Amino acid sequence: MQKYTSALLLFFFSIIYTQNYNIQSYNTDNGLPQNSVKDIIKDPYGFIWITTENGLVRYDGIKFLVYKNFPLNSQRFMYFYGHPEKDSILTTGDYGKIVLIHQKSPKVVNIVSKNSNFIFKNNQNYFLYCSNYSYTTSPGIDLYFQIKGGTYFIKENSLQYVDALSKTEENLNIKAIYKNIPRIFVNNKSVFFIDHQSKSIQKIEKGKIADRYTEPLLTDIKSKIYWSRINNQVFIFNKNNIYMCRYENSQFKITKLVQLDQITENIISIYYDQAYKKLYLGSSTHGLQVISFPDFTTRQRHSSKSESVFYSTLPFSNSSVITTFGEVYDHNGLVEDKSFKNIVPVFMAYDEKGNIITRRANDFIMYQKKTSYTEVKTKKDFLIKDFFFDSSRYYALKVHPKEGTAEYSGTLFVYNDLSFKSVKKKFFFNSEPSRAMKFDEDHILVGTIKGLYKVSLKTNEILSLHPGNELSIRNITQTKDGNFWITTLGKGFYLLKNNRLIKMPYDTNNNLSSSHTILEDSKGFFWIPTNNGLYRVPESQLLRYAQNKKFKVNYYRFSKDSGFKTNEFNGGSNVCGNRLENGEFVLPSLNGLVFFNPLEIKSHYPENFYIERAVVDNKEFHFNKVLHLKPESNRIDLFIDVPYYSNPDNLVIEAKLSGISSADWEPIGPDGKFSISNLTYGNHSFVVRILISDKGKYIYKKINMVIPPYFYQTVWFKILISSALLLFLYFLVRWRISFLKKKNHELEEIINSRTKSLSDTVEKLEITKIKLHKEIEQQKKLIGTITHDITTPVKFIALTAKEALNKDGFNEQHREKILNSIYKSSDQLYNFTITLKEYADIYTHHRSDKTELYSLHKLIEEKKILFNAIAENNNTMIINHIDKKLWVWTSKNILSAIVHNLLDNSVKFTKDGFITIESNVEGNTIILLIRDTGTGMDEKKIEYYTKLQDNIENEKLLLQKYGMGLHLVLQLLQMIEGKIIFKKNKLKGTSFKLILTNKKND
Repeated sequence: MQKYTSALLLFFFSIIYTQNYNIQSYNTDNGLPQNSVKDIIKDPYGFIWITTENGLVRYDGIKFLVYKNFPLNSQRFMYFYGHPEKDSILTTGDYGKIVLIHQKSPKVVNIVSKNSNFIFKNNQNYFLYCSNYSYTTSPGIDLYFQIKGGTYFIKENSLQYVDALSKTEENLNIKAIYKNIPRIFVNNKSVFFIDHQSKSIQKIEKGKIADRYTEPLLTDIKSKIYWSRINNQVFIFNKNNIYMCRYENSQFKITKLVQLDQITENIISIYYDQAYKKLYLGSSTHGLQVISFPDFTTRQRHSSKSESVFYSTLPFSNSSVITTFGEVYDHNGLVEDKSFKNIVPVFMAYDEKGNIITRRANDFIMYQKKTSYTEVKTKKDFLIKDFFFDSSRYYALKVHPKEGTAEYSGTLFVYNDLSFKSVKKKFFFNSEPSRAMKFDEDHILVGTIKGLYKVSLKTNEILSLHPGNELSIRNITQTKDGNFWITTLGKGFYLLKNNRLIKMPYDTNNNLSSSHTILEDSKGFFWIPTNNGLYRVPESQLLRYAQNKKFKVNYYRFSKDSGFKTNEFNGGSNVCGNRLENGEFVLPSLNGLVFFNPLEIKSHYPENFYIERAVVDNKEFHFNKVLHLKPESNRIDLFIDVPYYSNPDNLVIEAKLSGISSADWEPIGPDGKFSISNLTYGNHSFVVRILISDKGKYIYKKINMVIPPYFYQTVWFKILISSALLLFLYFLVRWRISFLKKKNHELEEIINSRTKSLSDTVEKLEITKIKLHKEIEQQKKLIGTITHDITTPVKFIALTAKEALNKDGFNEQHREKILNSIYKSSDQLYNFTITLKEYADIYTHHRSDKTELYSLHKLIEEKKILFNAIAENNNTMIINHIDKKLWVWTSKNILSAIVHNLLDNSVKFTKDGFITIESNVEGNTIILLIRDTGTGMDEKKIEYYTKLQDNIENEKLLLQKYGMGLHLVLQLLQMIEGKIIFKKNKLKGTSFKLILTNKKND
């Protein structure tokens, strides 16, 4: 398990600045797990490793990564040994257990003889000797170390060499250990012994002294030697000075690294990083100190002077500048002091004679070169802001207070010659001017606190180069290629091209928004001081950006750790930086003058980076190129490890997930963490690029993240589900088709049934229509006949009554005759009307009556009882031979009326005889036979009624002649679809044969 013990940027516990170095201190407050730094080494991948008494620490220049959860009884570690060039760094834990650092990660390994940190020889343990500061020896502890060809065994008063092949031994009687500190060290595979008595360094080869050297620093008893074999480095501490010692070409080369104000207490480990020029000091009590050696030099005023705030400066010699204080500085410090008094710090200039023009309050001041700047000329009330000259004339910017306000206006003065005596032209500006520069022979650029203007010396026109946008101009710079660059206060810097200002991009922190000036070195780099750091950028990148706004410009930032006393440089003056003849640049700051040679300043970029760590849902993983994740993984933190020991602001890391069309490069902070949430299943590529040069070159790396799908996200599952769905749809469609077919069949049956019902209904309606038509026609005929037949008795009654009214006297006989006539006619009319009413009632009742099943015998029996009394008066017997089991559906009312009329006629015309009623059934047909022995019907009536029955719609009804009875019977038979056959009996009487249909009418 590993533990992260630092945040985005480590808090510097203390930063101590001296003349040529700065120190960054780290302890348990800002990254270390423990304050005892036992050993320090750099692996082949560029990471710094540190042993402590509470775990191993990997340092990449920004953050510490602590390993202290090894399967050991203790997490205390001492020194490093092994072979870094082979990616094999070892350190020893408790009870001799070994931790191997390989491929940027430590792990516990089994002890093997070649990696052991001790040897048992002659009943005595010899411990590995790989540095003389990892621990101090105690009495009785012996040491050993191996070199090519053999092994050395160190005892307190002897040094023994054993040849690896011959096993021969060589012994040297030297005091190898002095005050528990070995005086033997190895450098570049050579073994040396420090002999304090002879004040010499003895070189030992195969156990014998091969050479001697005299190096006072090495043999000085006050010197403390620090040696690390695995780093192949030797250091000398002497009188607060730290030296580095190298053995090259058979001689020692000792280089002074730094002179500290005070040597840190209890130094027990040391490492020097040549690439980044950093010295790492490990203390047994005070943690880690990192000493940096900057390329920039800052010079301040003497402590007896006021604070070191500088503005305008002028080159004074090829290696120095003069300030508005009259003080001359080079990179070593103060050279001389001209003692300028009360000079305004924001303006200085040379005239063509080398005189220094400056300002005191509102007065123009000129220091004479010929008097070594001791005599001055003064011009009253000439508030000059900027000044320059060409071969024929002076140009000066003058400031004028606006009455009643705190604001200023300005004037550009163009003089006739190289003097301030005769003004040729004046150009007025409504805002305070800040800077002026010659554009070409006919134009002058003038900057004010509100904009940039181009002045024509020919036409006297003033052209605004920033229409609709206020800009506070700080400085105007013309580079070697002829381009003009404009720096502003708060709005960045611009390229002036074709009378158009093209804004340049900001840095990531927007510090370039307040750019003071631009200095160009001989390699085409721009150096831009700001209120928060110094920036360097190739002009070529800016010009490419001016053509294509999508082009990425990379700025390199220098800050306090580069050697400045402050990150805030000063602008607002007419000169914000100088180029000296010796190649140095000088920049004024809020705390000192910064000297540097731009060609000697090295920019540091990472050489490589690694993507091998991830934290998935708070659990750490190590992987190689492919990160296998679980489907349920939610939050993924990928770490980009970059060994980089310079300013983190210049670490440009960008990343994106490939395969997403809208994915852009996302900047990664110095913590190197890229977070992803809710990543879907599949293979995803994570691409990282890192800037490695000033030319905008990147190196790229890609890892794959594999997230297996859930079972329901697999192709086979989808195929199975799709197949099941298709099968389901297939059967659903089949079922639906079958259902629709069945439904259609049912609908067809319903339709057919309803069609048949409708057909039957239509047919019945047609029959009913025909019947109704027949009935209507018959009724019309009946009504016509009735109307015709009823007219005669009514007319007769009327005439009889008139006759009775018109005669005054009647005899009895005549009156009786008239009344009798009226009576008979009225009675006839009454009976006729009663018959019609009965017919109408039967007809109405029949149309609203429902068919019912009843006994025909019982119906005849009822009629028989009705006519029995009349029949008995006539001495006639009514005999009912109807089958008692015969049940009929024929309308009971109609059949009853028919039988009633027929029996009425038979009873009326039968005396002393018989009336017999019989029945016979033939299928659905019932034959009802009524026979009597009466007077019988004559042939004409039978013919009439037979003919009338066959053509009842067309035949005329003779009601008056034959009466209503049989006419009614015929009408009723037509209503029940029955027939009657009249037959005169052979002897006497008449037979009425009724043919009836016996079925239920719907």
